[in-house]
Amino acid sequence: MESITALEDEVLIHLPQWRVWDLLTDWVSAPLWMPGVDSMLAVGPAVPGQTLRYRSADHERELTVATVEPGSALTLAAGSDGADVRVEYGYLLVAEGDRTRLRLRVGIRLDHAAADGADELREALAEAESGQLEAFRAYAEKAP
Repeated sequence: MESITALEDEVLIHLPQWRVWDLLTDWVSAPLWMPGVDSMLAVGPAVPGQTLRYRSADHERELTVATVEPGSALTLAAGSDGADVRVEYGYLLVAEGDRTRLRLRVGIRLDHAAADGADELREALAEAESGQLEAFRAYAEKAP
């Protein structure tokens, strides 16, 4: 498997870390800030293996919680460990006083057979996800 970074971004949110975590893991509200997501549903708290079902346009899709450090780090994955292509969204929350720095890394893991389309996939993901953290910040700082 080859690993490629499609995007790295960060934003400073004027809310404490616990609040950012609560909003980030409020899956029902994800369509308010997550690009291309029309609805999302999950049951229970974020735990490894949890499935997040979401609708994007006319397609039903899934993300899996791959890793979680409650309150500080979360990785969501599209595609299983054995798939030719797996996209991972890694979120890291770092407290800075009463504010939180939120970092996002979008990574791609590819089987060598899928490497031919890697550049196109990387560019498409970077374009699609480039505004995600700003959208989240705007949502979070206005949330009740």
